Amino acid sequence: MTKSLFNLPDGVEDILPDKAKELEILKRSLLDLYSSKNFELIYPSIIEYADALGGEVNSELKNSAFTFYDDLSSNEIAIRPDISQQIARIDQASNRTDIQKYCYAGEVLKKRKDSFSKSRVTIKAGIETFGPNYDEKETLELLIESFKLAGVNKITLSLGKTEALDEIISQCALTKEKEIELRKLISTKSQSNLEEWLITLGIDKEIQSKINQLMNCHGNIDTLDKITGLSQIAKNNVEQLKELATHFKSMKNIDLHFDMTDFPGFNYHKGLVFSAHSKDCGFVIANGGQYESKNSDNKTRNAIGFDIDLISLIKIKKES
Repeated sequence: MTKSLFNLPDGVEDILPDKAKELEILKRSLLDLYSSKNFELIYPSIIEYADALGGEVNSELKNSAFTFYDDLSSNEIAIRPDISQQIARIDQASNRTDIQKYCYAGEVLKKRKDSFSKSRVTIKAGIETFGPNYDEKETLELLIESFKLAGVNKITLSLGKTEALDEIISQCALTKEKEIELRKLISTKSQSNLEEWLITLGIDKEIQSKINQLMNCHGNIDTLDKITGLSQIAKNNVEQLKELATHFKSMKNIDLHFDMTDFPGFNYHKGLVFSAHSKDCGFVIANGGQYESKNSDNKTRNAIGFDIDLISLIKIKKES
């Protein structure tokens, strides 16, 4: 059957006048907010060489990116599926060692819809901080302030830490591809599928048990007590999350949720991870966390950031 000239591919939409103006005002307001907090505006290119996309997390980002052959350079070009790692690349090139703070807004394009967005094309706005001694609480507070500015006053903030799961997975001696496969399987919360997969690879039953304990650690703050006996790292994770909970529990219209294995977005975060949800939206509207970035001298640089799906945000804000 011939497709109408007016049809669009699945997961793609036009932003029409009733939403386009609202979207532009929201984007400008968020960038002004971030600028007032000393974040410098930056617009990375929408395309990059496919082999360089995402640096050390290239394989995962490239698998999500549309690529094409470039006649000018005779190289494969990728359209970005993520902006955070582009900011990391720019910061890496600067070889700075002090704190650098960036903000951005722009389109991203993915091959397929995922749990973070029901659209393959969306517009994101966000911030990234690089360097020593940043305050993770300030980053979370800025995320909450971003939602309030958009008129979404009630959100659920989901918090987690990656170290406990990283420690257990490191004991499995998996290839990078199998590790990504395992993390995706864990995020589905399917205990039977996970058990079958681990048995197939001959993973020790004690490790299987630890993964199951972490996978079932989601809900209110009391669920964190389930994993304190796993390891010293897990105990430290629980203490750090409880400290954050104490800081944010007094905020109005903020519900706290904890999950030790569900990390939305791409798999490059190390440390604190977080996401924001609304009762009017069945998927994550914003996500972020801590990660490591290496400069051209191969020196590690700590970083933290978040990005927000602006198209989803304008769709739900009037209902919040």
